[in-house]
Parts: sequence; structure tokens; C-alpha cells
Amino acid sequence: MIRLQSDSGDYVGGGGNYEYTQADAVISVAPGAGHFNIWIRGDQEFVGYLMSPSTNTRLKAGTYQAQKYPYSDPTTGGLAWVSGVASQCTTVRGSFTIDSVTYRDTTLTQIDVRFDEYCENLTRGLHGQIHWAAADTTRPPGPVLPVPLGLWTPPSGATPATGNYLYLTSDPGDYIAGGQSYMYSDSIGVTASGNGLSVTRGSWAGEFQVMSSVAKPQAGYYAGLSRYPYNNPAKGEFGWDGNGHACPNVVAWVAIDRIGYDANGITTLDMRFEQHCSGATPALHGVIHWVR
Repeated sequence: MIRLQSDSGDYVGGGGNYEYTQADAVISVAPGAGHFNIWIRGDQEFVGYLMSPSTNTRLKAGTYQAQKYPYSDPTTGGLAWVSGVASQCTTVRGSFTIDSVTYRDTTLTQIDVRFDEYCENLTRGLHGQIHWAAADTTRPPGPVLPVPLGLWTPPSGATPATGNYLYLTSDPGDYIAGGQSYMYSDSIGVTASGNGLSVTRGSWAGEFQVMSSVAKPQAGYYAGLSRYPYNNPAKGEFGWDGNGHACPNVVAWVAIDRIGYDANGITTLDMRFEQHCSGATPALHGVIHWVR
């Protein structure tokens, strides 16, 4: 669990409050001799570095004054936090307290840390609390099943009764399809690799990647998707481009109503989606029915 509280005017946190667990973010750590680095990839992204004095061959409980890592005095301590928008301090005044730390032989197994970081001698800072345990096997949940009722479906008669098809329909003002509808029944490509799949037809291309805890796309509802590299890997990634347009970022959901595989890969796909480009209200909707 990581909690970050940013004062108004703080460069790194932008005045927000943030909380992450391994159920809603991907948290990676890199402990070493006297230092602890942590990378949080959630709805926002943060990277933190803590370095204890050089006299410590490994992390020890205690309070340490800190300057900006890696330019800090090695006899005191180092501290640096960077946000996903590359906001960071030029200079740092701060401290961190290791409340508890546990090793198994030379391997770090648990740590509890609190810290305060102030950029450029400001009085407004970033404050945080970290509890990390190697034994925590919590992972993000998979897709929602059954797929919720009430999600967008194509209007009656818009799609054929048989055969493969790709149907796209766009609200007025949508950047990708400009309020138009498109129906295709040929030359539709569907491929799956790892935990992602792609759909192509002419100039249209869709990329979907499921959450980090799922090995490959499966039936269910996937909410809160955004576009790589701004996506939360604990939720997944989606982006649909075409018509000469692409969104720098999206807010989207995907519903896979049916999907099948054999030894040669994906065999069937029934998928719906809704995408809002760059926070705009107008949506692009799509449905794919495909059998290899």
C-alpha cells in the first residue's frame, strides 16, 4: 500500500491525494544495499528513490535527513520522487523514516517507510507512506462477468445476420469518425498475441490489451481503459484509430461477449467498445463479429 499526499503548490504531486495497492496498480520495487526504489503504475505514475547513508550496508530502521538523490551527500541520505508527467525537483530538502524493515538473509522481505519531500526550499511538499511486503500476492481483478446489461449495442438491422463484420458509429463531434457510421464485411483482420489483440480493416486499426493479471483476452467487461503509454496496466489499454485520425489519449470500455482459441491462435471474436477521444463527450462505438 502506498499513500501520497501533495500540498497545494507541490511540483511532484500537483496538490492531489493518491492511494495505490496491488489490486489497482502495478507496483515494482528494486531494493539494494542501503537503498529502496519503487515504481508505481496506476491511474497516475510515480517513481520514488530512497538512499540511506553510505555507512549502512543495508536498510535500517531510523530517521534520515535527505537531499536530492542521486546528488545527495552519501553520508546523510537521498530522496527523490518523480511523477508520470516528469515533474520533479531540482533540489530537495526532506527526510524519511524507516519504521520497520525485515530481511531474510540478504533479501528484503518487508518495509514500512514515511517521507516528506520539499522542492526548491518550498514549504509545500509531498508526503508519503509506503508499506511493501514481498509476500503480498494481491493482483488486479480480471474482467467483469457476466458482461453488464445496458452497455451500447448496435441498433437493430445495422449489422448482417451472418458473416464477419465490423460496424462503427460515431456521435457528432467525435474526432475519429466525425459523426459517420461505417459497415464492413470483408478484409477484417483479427490477431491475438500475449495479453493483447488487434483488429484491422483498411485504414482502421484497434489495439486492446487486457489487465496485467490476465494472460490473454477473455470474455468479460473491461472498464477504465486508456491509451498506452498513459494507461493503467492494472486495468488495460485500448485505442481505435482511422479515417486519418488518432487520439493522443482515450477513455474507453471494451466488452468481449465471446472469444475462442485453438492451438493456432484466436478463432472467434465478438467484441463491442466505446471510446471517448481526449476527454471529449462524443463517443465512437464499434462492434466486431469475426470467425477465422
